[in-house]
Amino acid sequence: MRLEDFKQLNFKRTLSGRPSSTLTDRDWQTEFKLMKLHIVPNDKSVTRMGGAGSREPRTNEETKYDGMTNWQSYCKYINDVLRTIRSGKRDYVYFKYQIEDLLKFHYDTLRTKYCDGYWEVWLER
Repeated sequence: MRLEDFKQLNFKRTLSGRPSSTLTDRDWQTEFKLMKLHIVPNDKSVTRMGGAGSREPRTNEETKYDGMTNWQSYCKYINDVLRTIRSGKRDYVYFKYQIEDLLKFHYDTLRTKYCDGYWEVWLER
C-alpha cells in the first residue's frame, strides 16, 4: 500500500465510522490491519468497557436523571458484544469505532468480516 493510500485511510477513520458504499471484505481486511497499528490494547486486568461516564453521577434528588446516558448505553452494547464473542459465538457491529473498542480488549484474537454494511466479529480460538 502506498503512503497516500494510508493517509486516505487515516482520514476515513475520523469520519462517522460507517463503511463506504464501495467497501469490500478484501479491502476491509487491509484496513483492519492498518487500524491495529493505531490501537493500544487495554491492560489485561480490564475486561469490561466503562469509565467515569458509565457510572451514576452524584446528584441530589431534584436533578437526578432516571435513565441511561448515551455513554452508559454504548458501554453496555460493547460489553454485550464482548460477552457474546468470549462465549465462542459471533456478533455484529455497525461502526468502525466499535471495532476499535473491541480491539482494545482482544487485540490479537479479534477477527472480522465485512458483510455489506456491517461487520461480523468473533474471537479466534
